[in-house]
Amino acid sequence: MTSPEVLISQMAEYTDFLVQLGGVSQDALLSPMAAGKWSAQESIAHIMAWDANFLQTAILPLEAGEHPYIADEEDYQAFNERAAALGRQLTKQQLIGRATQARIQLIEHLKRLPAEAFHTKQQGGRIDSDLMESLERNFVSHDRSHIKQIKDHLEARRT
Repeated sequence: MTSPEVLISQMAEYTDFLVQLGGVSQDALLSPMAAGKWSAQESIAHIMAWDANFLQTAILPLEAGEHPYIADEEDYQAFNERAAALGRQLTKQQLIGRATQARIQLIEHLKRLPAEAFHTKQQGGRIDSDLMESLERNFVSHDRSHIKQIKDHLEARRT
């Protein structure tokens, strides 16, 4: 099993990816990655929204000595669409800055948690995992999936 330190390091890789996007044109980031799909910018805003949400609903309560309660978003699609809409409104620089800051904030708070907190079961809705499992599935693996989509899209635009 991965240690909290390794997991946090893996989560930090996302900020390195965001920095690399500084050299990409706004048009490339705003173009849909496929017909009927989000743009890279919308995907980044989606990750940013979940970073902020998870910090508020899970990590800050853990820091306060409480059990995290991760309420099922009554409508994941609506949550994601609000995030995507924000992504369309921001400039590339604004989005990269805000997304980077959201992830750094999440990571800084994770670093403050004692090791045993990473094995705390989350409560709420359909969630039946500890913090480590949730971070691996919903952040590290999720990040990597979106990063691959974005990189593939940008590479296709170059050819």
